[in-house]
Amino acid sequence: MDWFGKRKESSVTIGARGHVMVVRDTVAELKNALDCMVKGDAVAAVKCTERLMLCEKEADRIEDKLCAEISRGELSVQERENLIRFVRQTDKVANWAKEGAIYLQLLNETNAKVPVEIWSELAHMTDELIEEIKFLVGAIENMNADPKKVFGEIDSLNDQERIIDGLYFTCIKHAHLSEMDPRGLYLVDELIEAIEMAADSGKSCGDAINIMLISRGV
Repeated sequence: MDWFGKRKESSVTIGARGHVMVVRDTVAELKNALDCMVKGDAVAAVKCTERLMLCEKEADRIEDKLCAEISRGELSVQERENLIRFVRQTDKVANWAKEGAIYLQLLNETNAKVPVEIWSELAHMTDELIEEIKFLVGAIENMNADPKKVFGEIDSLNDQERIIDGLYFTCIKHAHLSEMDPRGLYLVDELIEAIEMAADSGKSCGDAINIMLISRGV
């Protein structure tokens, strides 16, 4: 990936993939926590969110290191801005997963009565988000070898984001048609929104890759 710079190409390339993998681990822990809530195991869900926080912190550390590497690379100002935007958008996926985990914890701590069907729909949304991130990983892995495959992965990523959009509206509707108390409904709404925003950030990562490829005349 020559747009990652020359002297710093190897370390930044490896770092970008590693960053996405840690972001995926962060989302996976949110999925694990939601699966625990489906089973009614709030204690196990808390342990998942604790691991999630550690993953998100590691993602932040890699983000800072990557941005420093990019700043020292032999890049034009525009290339540097495009790359840093990509790294920042990638990290936002983990940030939103962390937000979701915080709302899940609040739902537990306030003893909110959330229907199991809602937990199941939230877990499904997060499972689809993991699939979206897999397409992002595929795009990164193919950037140096086959740009056509990169565009294909990004198309699949965008399709996946649309699937999550559909699930978002369904979950919102079911939550508001349920008999949850106002506080529980508010927290569930925020959790749903966090997952949706993570998916939107994933799509923005794909858009950033498209911009980088097009700017290189690919």
